[in-house]
Amino acid sequence: MLRNYIKIAWRSLQKNRLQTSINLLGLTVGTVCCLSILIYVTAQFGYDKDFADAKLIYRINTSIAEHDDGALSAGVSPPIAFAMKEDFPEVAEACRVVYFGSGNDGLLRNPETDEAFYETRGYLADSTFFKVFNFPFSEGKAEGALTQPNSIVLSKALATKLFGSKSALNKTLILGSGEQEHRLTIKGVFKEDFSKTHLNPNYILTMNSNGLGKSVLEIQNFATQNFTMSYLKIKAGSSIEKLEAKIPQFLQKHGAKDFAEVGFHKSLKFQKVTDIHLYSKGIQNQIDAVSDINYLYLLLLLAFFIQLIACVNFVNLSTARANKRAKEIGVRKAIGAEKGDLIRQFLGESVLLSISASLISIPLTLVALPFVNTLTQGDISYFSILDWRILALLAALGIFTGLVAGIYPALILSSIKPIKVLKTSVNLNFGNGYFRKVLVVFQFVISISLISGVIIITQQVNYSQKMDMGFDKESLLAVKLGTQDISARFNSINTNFRKVKGVKEVTGTNYYPSEFIFGDMGLILPGASLADRTLVHYNGVSSRYLETVGTKLLAGRTLNDKDENQILVNKATLDAFKIPFDKAIGAILVNNYGGQTQEFEIVGVTENYNFGALKDKIKPLLLYNETEPSYLVVKAETQDYKTLLKNLETSWETINPNAPFVYNFIDKEVEKLYAEEKRLSKISAVFTSLAILISCLGLFGLVSFIAEQKKKEIGIRKVLGASIQNVVRLLTKDFIKLIGVAFLISTPLAYFIMQKWLQDFPYRITIEWWVFAIAGGFALIITIMTVSFQAIKAAIANPVKSLRTE
Repeated sequence: MLRNYIKIAWRSLQKNRLQTSINLLGLTVGTVCCLSILIYVTAQFGYDKDFADAKLIYRINTSIAEHDDGALSAGVSPPIAFAMKEDFPEVAEACRVVYFGSGNDGLLRNPETDEAFYETRGYLADSTFFKVFNFPFSEGKAEGALTQPNSIVLSKALATKLFGSKSALNKTLILGSGEQEHRLTIKGVFKEDFSKTHLNPNYILTMNSNGLGKSVLEIQNFATQNFTMSYLKIKAGSSIEKLEAKIPQFLQKHGAKDFAEVGFHKSLKFQKVTDIHLYSKGIQNQIDAVSDINYLYLLLLLAFFIQLIACVNFVNLSTARANKRAKEIGVRKAIGAEKGDLIRQFLGESVLLSISASLISIPLTLVALPFVNTLTQGDISYFSILDWRILALLAALGIFTGLVAGIYPALILSSIKPIKVLKTSVNLNFGNGYFRKVLVVFQFVISISLISGVIIITQQVNYSQKMDMGFDKESLLAVKLGTQDISARFNSINTNFRKVKGVKEVTGTNYYPSEFIFGDMGLILPGASLADRTLVHYNGVSSRYLETVGTKLLAGRTLNDKDENQILVNKATLDAFKIPFDKAIGAILVNNYGGQTQEFEIVGVTENYNFGALKDKIKPLLLYNETEPSYLVVKAETQDYKTLLKNLETSWETINPNAPFVYNFIDKEVEKLYAEEKRLSKISAVFTSLAILISCLGLFGLVSFIAEQKKKEIGIRKVLGASIQNVVRLLTKDFIKLIGVAFLISTPLAYFIMQKWLQDFPYRITIEWWVFAIAGGFALIITIMTVSFQAIKAAIANPVKSLRTE
């Protein structure tokens, strides 16, 4: 019986080729969009889920009410994790991780070949790390890999880079240079590609090492230095809510004295490790870039609307063509077909068409994957589409779409009375087509809203690109010094770089412009209470920093090489401490920590400049004199960057022959600040184009059938003297009215949604009325072009043919 239904459905689809082609094309485009997004979204949901007992692993986050309005930060004080393991029987295992930072790439050297590389994603970790995170090993064993002092484990990719096809196990590796050089023993190589993880490690150094690792182990303060990422593995069956309820008493027991000294309190929150990648909005100091579940919901919503537009086309075309199928339905009912049989037939047609679109979408999606990866900045592989979850979702999508698209036409068409349609030729209006008009309005509400959204998002991105960030991003490059040994030679490198042709200025800094400044300290005015402490970020710079990066000095002087406790502050610092601008020079800010007091004298005030995401307000910042910075910032006065970089590298190698020359262009780094918005703009533009394309396909088919239904009326009008313009106006006026209704609905809807989106930006555009006028006008033009093509074709047809008696 199923085979018979499929045969009937297939013959019917072949008979109605125009309708079938339009519906198949619309459903295929929608399914390709849905499939691409489903693959991408599924990959985003896969982070950290492959670890054993992943649902039992939690990260501890910190909130300090006095700092950053109590925002959560992904880090805690070093002693907290293992103190929890001792105090709480629910904790099975604990480990701490210290991220070296995206700007603190480790200089790793293979002593056998003397090849050296700056490597990112380096960590310090406790020996218990692999008891919490079960990375599989290709060389060595996870057990005890980080127990011995100066042990290190490498990712498979890094081991291959350093040692080629040779075994890396028990080989010596050198980290750093000069006095900061450490000789490490490789105790294992792990497979980094077995799972997507927020850690994404390249190499892991044992905490039981000299330097920073030793310092972390010695810290016993429960209030400050919240820089360790700390993880707990909870025993199965334990309640995380009950565990969190014990935290206030736990902090009071261990840290009451520490909190009293610094004048603030903190709270701790547990976050499931599988939630970190998608549910970390508002949590600061993340190890790596995280996504946002709302962003994925937006992508799914866009895909849903596109698929829904394709379904609307199916309904419109099916009901518009009802007159053509009326006699077929009447005959089938007359020879005994029941209403249920007809419903199954029509649903079979829509499901068969939808499944066909699903099958066609697979090779099309494979072809489109490189474009999708570029658009979403994802890393979807061709094999992702073979994941059983994706195939199951695709099958479900095909069946569900077919049922949604076909249910209304099936109910309408199966309700036709056989006597009525077989007795004479009748026109089936189905309520004068009101439902069809509602669906057309719905399509254009979505289209106009999407066009408005694309324009507003593009405006905001352009505004972000062009707004004054407080520094000159053009012609600046940051050269990484990398190690303390190289930083100590800053003056020599600075002098040599100034001699290179094409160099206008050179300066030093610990954080280059646009890079987020992690360092901060709590400061107060002289005589103020510690409870009035204000968090101020700090950055070390050398002389001529402002002149090099182009930040304006509003008052006072710049820093010189002899300054010790003299600082520059930005305007936001004066506002935070309520220091009048005319009294800023000479004002004192005090840092009271651990019973020791340090006073800073303000000698200059700079304009505000961005050193964080564009969704963050500019925070208080001080600049102090740094003699051994982490970066050199070079301002160029040439367009021949190829020659400039070659000469800078030659100059670098005369002083640092064993360290690679690594640089970043500041303008490229600035682009990363609004990369998410730029990506959203591109995705929205693509989806809007597809939504309009599918809508136009539906309109084209709909006008074709309406023109066919009205061919006698058009013929009579032409015989009576109607012009082509009159006929075109007849066929287009109703659609123009529908566009007007859609415009009135979509304008307040789009305004409300985009106003909510813009609230995340402290520096944002104002939505103008003309945005919606352009969106509505564009939709109107597209509609007129689509409808007019078919209308003109009907208008120039010979009226004699349409007026012949059947």
